[in-house]
Amino acid sequence: MQHLPNDTIDVLLDQFGQIESVIGDPNFPTAMDAWGGNDTVTATIGQPEAEVTIFGDDNTTLHGLSRGGNDTLTVNFNYGWNEALVVGDAQAMIDDARGGNDTINVEADSLYTNVHAFGDVAGDMSGNARGGSDTITGAVGWRSYDNVYAGDAGGSMSGTAQGGNDTLEIGVNTREGSANASGDAIGSIGGDAHGGNDNITITFGGDIVMTGGFAYGDSATSLTDNAQGGDDILTLKADGPDTLQLTHPTLYGDAPTMSGNAQGGNDILTGTVTSDFLYGDAKVYAPAAPGSITGGRDILDGGGGDDQLSGGGNSDTFVFNAGSGNDLITDFDQGNTAVGSTMTEHDLIDVQDYGFADWTALSSLISDNAAGDAVIHLSASDTITLDGVQAANLHATDFLI
Repeated sequence: MQHLPNDTIDVLLDQFGQIESVIGDPNFPTAMDAWGGNDTVTATIGQPEAEVTIFGDDNTTLHGLSRGGNDTLTVNFNYGWNEALVVGDAQAMIDDARGGNDTINVEADSLYTNVHAFGDVAGDMSGNARGGSDTITGAVGWRSYDNVYAGDAGGSMSGTAQGGNDTLEIGVNTREGSANASGDAIGSIGGDAHGGNDNITITFGGDIVMTGGFAYGDSATSLTDNAQGGDDILTLKADGPDTLQLTHPTLYGDAPTMSGNAQGGNDILTGTVTSDFLYGDAKVYAPAAPGSITGGRDILDGGGGDDQLSGGGNSDTFVFNAGSGNDLITDFDQGNTAVGSTMTEHDLIDVQDYGFADWTALSSLISDNAAGDAVIHLSASDTITLDGVQAANLHATDFLI
């Protein structure tokens, strides 16, 4: 078994238009069981139009029993109009290769600066590859719209590949800009691949107008075949006033699309003070056969603002706290229908924060609107509308009071 050295590399980009590539373990050996070093790479950018690419191990494919090192990769942005690609390990991973437990810091809060940061590979993970448990910290600057983060792969995951248990913390500190963060892959997760148990937080600054944030527990594209999503925690936060104007931040517990025999994880989704879209599993379903897709048992809390909540298949819990706004649940006890399942689900609505004495007190505040949908009047300014559900069909067992 060959262990590569632990290197410390510093690079300065101090010329206009300078382009640099930094490799933690250049010429990574073709041996089937080589291990990368625990490298520290720091790139500092001080001029516009400069671009940097960093691989913690090498721009190659890790294969066999190869293993990436536990690397610390940092890019310091001090100007603007910059680009960075930062990858914890390699271009791709196959066989039984393993990614290291890497730390990536790319807080690109300068203007017109875009970053792609991936915990393990820039491309695909296949075979029985395993991602490391990585930590990625990023920040989005003014008019920076191409910021993409993934805990494991910038491409897809297939075979029996498995994502690591990653932590992504992204700050959006700008009037115009957006971030996309996935716990595992940007591309599809298929075959028998599994997503890891990831924790993604997107925090919005104060003075924000044309800004968005999108988080995906497993894939930014789709779960298909027999793929399984991990048990993820997705959170939107606001580090500023309640007057944030965001472009509908969106959380997907697993992926935008689930098809085949995919299975969602048991995810926790929490929105912020503005109007959010929360999907416990996916937005679109294409089962291989009726009921072949299984949703996770998810917990959704839209926070403040007027939110749209979709639990997906299986039994989910919708949480509402004082000041929750005027929210819409699109699939209360109907998520299994979307995946073609005839199994009964039992969604719950948690309104414990409102202090109702009992079901009698709460039920007196539920009535149908003009469309025939039940509306729960929690307070003078907070309501919950249940699409496709009538007030007469609700019972005490549907609520946590």
